[in-house]
Formats: sequence, C-alpha cells, structure tokens
Amino acid sequence: MTPSATRPRLKTRFKPTRLKLSSDQSTRPLARLSLHDQLVAKVREMIIDGELAAGAPLPERMLCETFGVSRTPLREAFKILAAEGLIALRPHRTPVVTPIDAGEIAEIFDVMVALDAAAGRAAAARATADEIARLDAMHDELVALHGAAERAAYFRLNQQIHLELTRLAGNSVLLNIWSTLHASVFRARAVANYDARRWDESLREHEAFMALLRARDAQGFALALSAHTRKTGDSVLQMLNQANSA
Repeated sequence: MTPSATRPRLKTRFKPTRLKLSSDQSTRPLARLSLHDQLVAKVREMIIDGELAAGAPLPERMLCETFGVSRTPLREAFKILAAEGLIALRPHRTPVVTPIDAGEIAEIFDVMVALDAAAGRAAAARATADEIARLDAMHDELVALHGAAERAAYFRLNQQIHLELTRLAGNSVLLNIWSTLHASVFRARAVANYDARRWDESLREHEAFMALLRARDAQGFALALSAHTRKTGDSVLQMLNQANSA
C-alpha cells in the first residue's frame, strides 16, 4: 500500500450554529490534499469568505471538533495562516482573525493599480488568440452570473479573470507579488462586498477592458484595467469606512 493510500483525510463535521458557517458547507468537499494542506485551505477560505469575521477568536478545541482533527495539524495550519497575515497568534491566548486595516488596504490598492497597468500592457502584447478566446468565454459566464444575480459565483469568477490576466503578462515576479497582495485585498472585498450600483459599474468596466484586449490595444487596455482596480479600491475603502463608523 502506498503512503498516499494511508494518508488521513480531514473530516468536515461542520456545526453551523457554533461557527456560523454558511449552509452549503456540506456541498463543498475538500480537495485531495494532505491533512495539513486541507486545514490551511479550509480555514483560509472561511476567513476570506467572511465566515470567520475579522477579530473573531479561533478556539482550538472547537475547531478540532469541527474538523475532526488533533491540535497538532491545526497548530501547524495556524502558523501558515499567521505568516499570510490572516490570523494573529498570541502567547497563552486564543488566536484571532486579523482585523482588516483600511489604511493598509489603501496602500495595497495603490500598488496593485501600478501592477495591473504593467500586467495589462504585457498581457495585451503577449496573449494568443486562444488565450483571449478563453478569457472571452469566462467573461460571457461573468455576464450571465450578473444577470442571474449570482453574487458569490460572480465574485469568484471575477477574481479568476483578474488572476488569468496577470498570468498572461508572462512575468513570474509580477505574478507572485500580485498574488501575495491580492490575498489581502480579496479578503477586504469579500467583507465589504459590493452594492448594486458598483456591481453594475464593475461589469461595464470589464466589458470595456475586454474590448480593448480583443483589439490588442495594449496601452488602452492597461489604462482601463488599472482604472478599474482604482475604482474597486475606492469602493471597498468607502464601504470599510462606513462599516467602521456604524
């Protein structure tokens, strides 16, 4: 029997009333990863999706019961999440989900605006016809999700499109920096969410920059993509500030 055949699987005995998880958890099976990787991925997802709110405590005993694991792999997962800035480890105290710092988010968006401009120019110049066709198909699906008011699915596909656009720039350093910063921005966007007006506006911006990509207008595409990121950042910060003032 191979080592992979005997590898323990993470049990997902979710208790929505205790951790306030969404009711669809049972329909989201974990990927075939190691126990440690599964824990990291699941807790990360819960934080990014807002199921574990900023500032929320992460009691080890409750999470161990929820996932059906011992404290050792959970603590190892906590170390990874702490390195990513998603949770804060406190000596002799319960770890907590790291609060969202609006000032830090503003600075991250400033950098991502510049990164998207650079990525956009390179992507428009390098992308093949097949790659653009694949993005077009993703965009068509995005439009359909908007029309069906499938906000959560739209949000996830939207992030996939932006990641694919950055990959098309063909610069691994840029992609690594963008991905690292995007983790923090993604979480803030998920917590803040969009109002209906910004959602409609965002889709129109997607349609505009996709038209420029099809036309191979590298400069126009770069400007439109970075402007979209700037408007998104402004919207997120506005909603975060409103939430903090409430």
